[in-house]
Amino acid sequence: MKNRLLLITTLLVILINPSCNHKTETKSCCKTNEEGETKEMADPISDESVYLLNSEWESYRGQTKHLADFRGKIVVASMFFSNCPSACPRIAADMKAIESQLTTTERAKVQFVMISMDPDRDNPEQLQAFATNHQLNSDWELMRSGNNATMEIANVLGVKIKPLEDGGFDHSNIIHILNQQGEIVYQQMGLNVDPEMSLMEIRKLM
Repeated sequence: MKNRLLLITTLLVILINPSCNHKTETKSCCKTNEEGETKEMADPISDESVYLLNSEWESYRGQTKHLADFRGKIVVASMFFSNCPSACPRIAADMKAIESQLTTTERAKVQFVMISMDPDRDNPEQLQAFATNHQLNSDWELMRSGNNATMEIANVLGVKIKPLEDGGFDHSNIIHILNQQGEIVYQQMGLNVDPEMSLMEIRKLM
């Protein structure tokens, strides 16, 4: 009799407190939004994610941004400086070449980001002028931070930066493809490169 009562009590506990996927080892797998709808939690951030960096950035609209703000989107990113006479305009053009071959549906899943390596000169007005001069779509993000955050993201992305006496920089020319969790999945090296491989990697993430 005692065993029977124990079995009934156990069954009642299971019925009253089911987990969201009916597996007891994942009882925190769901969350509820303001409308009461249950949604799966986002995938956890790995040790390889740039979103572990907690630095603050200033956008060309004067807004405060964090790298993790882009979580959930595929990110096409590069480092540049607005006074760059040749390479950086070419990087922007190469990113636009990727953008131009995306469909409207695909484009909605991708965020284009240009990160300044020259925070002292690249204030929001300067970044806005670069975006206007190079006809960058209004939903692109151009941003700057302090020198420490700038060198930190450069090191994580593998971008080499060497300041020059005239105020410019020698730097790597790389376009980075990041997945929805901020991990680098592909790097397009050099200038005027066929975007076929970048597009293939972007579409694999969709």
